[in-house]
Amino acid sequence: MFITTDRAGMVARSEAQATGALPPADVDPLTGVVARQAFLKRLETRLQSEATPRFALLLVGVDDFRAFNDMHGHAEGDAILQQVARRLRDAAPRDAIVGRVGGDEFGVLLTSISDPTLVRHVSAAILSMLSAPHELNGRRHHVLASLGACVMPAGGDTTSDVLAASSLALARAKHDGGRTIRFFKPQMRTDVTTRLSLVQALREAYAQRQFELLYQPQVDLRDGRVLGAEALMRWRHPTLGLLTPAAFIDALAASSVAADVGMWLLHTACAQARAWSLMFPDAPRVAINLFAAQLSESRLLTEVRHVLRALELPPDRLEIEITETIALQQGDEVSDQLQALRRDGVTLTCDDFGTGYASLSFLKSFPVDRLKIDQSFIRNVTQDNVDAAIVRSVISVGQSLRIGVVAEGVETAAQRDFLLANGCIEAQGYFYGRPMPANRLTDYLRNQPR
Repeated sequence: MFITTDRAGMVARSEAQATGALPPADVDPLTGVVARQAFLKRLETRLQSEATPRFALLLVGVDDFRAFNDMHGHAEGDAILQQVARRLRDAAPRDAIVGRVGGDEFGVLLTSISDPTLVRHVSAAILSMLSAPHELNGRRHHVLASLGACVMPAGGDTTSDVLAASSLALARAKHDGGRTIRFFKPQMRTDVTTRLSLVQALREAYAQRQFELLYQPQVDLRDGRVLGAEALMRWRHPTLGLLTPAAFIDALAASSVAADVGMWLLHTACAQARAWSLMFPDAPRVAINLFAAQLSESRLLTEVRHVLRALELPPDRLEIEITETIALQQGDEVSDQLQALRRDGVTLTCDDFGTGYASLSFLKSFPVDRLKIDQSFIRNVTQDNVDAAIVRSVISVGQSLRIGVVAEGVETAAQRDFLLANGCIEAQGYFYGRPMPANRLTDYLRNQPR
């Protein structure tokens, strides 16, 4: 064992830990740290060493590593993993064991640390060291990481339990934006079980046709005429009744049936738009929201065009709403498909405008026909000067770019008057109508002044 405290000694100890003290089969050939199975054996030994084990397992994952590989190639990706492994060995305490447990995931077994404060200190030091730029072939890369920590004995009794606990914590860190540390809590296991049950129920809901659409009118603020209708999904649960998207939409969007449900929504909404176009000469356009899974499907353009042709629905009767956050996560292929639909005549709307992190630059790279002001800005627009200024700015941007602006969440006459006074002439919200079945909106359309 090396006991020197200078940097050269630390590096020598780290290299000895990775290679010299291990049989070749126990060394990860790419990174030089302990290989997965050997690492798990050491974890198991530590678990069995005392009745109540006191140690911590850190799981470190490189953020967006797949995207880095796609952009720069696997050779540079491998080089990054090698640098990450070296930095982990340098940053970890002298008696820690560093191993590679997955493609871009590393484990750090803190064999003698179980105090959460110390674990957090070590974890922060690791993420700080990993955040420094990586130099490769004369180029500088900023590759960041997330960390999930499990402090024993909270993780469980078996190797798989402890590894799963750290994985849950790492997943939470990535879900919360990455570049951060999350500690395992037993509630995380409950949350995962609940989510898996929900996903299974959603698969059954799709198979049994339990989803339905309601439509919320979008009106001209000057005279109240209905110009459009947003199709909003509901789940007719067999025991819980009619559920709003807040209860299930995140789980559905991440499930394997998201693309199928999204295409069902497209077909259903377009069929309703066609029915209204046959009833009324000034029929409303219908707006739909796309799942991210649909945007990743290369068939999006073909599918939308097929539906429009099959239903004989003019493209301008369909509106596709997409948030800037989801749009910016997609590649050029998706952007090209959406812009092709826009050229066909389909209306493309930026939903929840102003809530993303790059709204103005998004408009430059991703042209749209309309901006939708998020209801969070409308709620207090007549009392909050900041909200009022934001809403005025969005309206001004729309006017400058000659694109439409629609406000959502309008619930009072005062909000309507504010929007009209500042040049926004279209909105939706409870002041004009809650989401309603298609037949009720049909009656509404039938009775409105022409």
